[in-house]
Amino acid sequence: MHTMKLQVNESMYSQVLSFINQFQTNEVNLVEDTKQEDYIVSSVEEVQRRVLHAEANGNYISADEFFSGMDKKIEAL
Repeated sequence: MHTMKLQVNESMYSQVLSFINQFQTNEVNLVEDTKQEDYIVSSVEEVQRRVLHAEANGNYISADEFFSGMDKKIEAL
């Protein structure tokens, strides 16, 4: 097995990740060094980029799940 390290610009990160994920098998493992995103968004373009990234990676939950989780956290206070 070989290991590759890529540094990918934010503007094309989701496309590269989507391409690599096409080959996910027991012969290919993706080890991702992700950065912690903050929740303050400074532009519409940044919101669009984050949404596309989440959709491409299945890294999101429905609004119902979100609000249900928030209700549980609030009730626990």
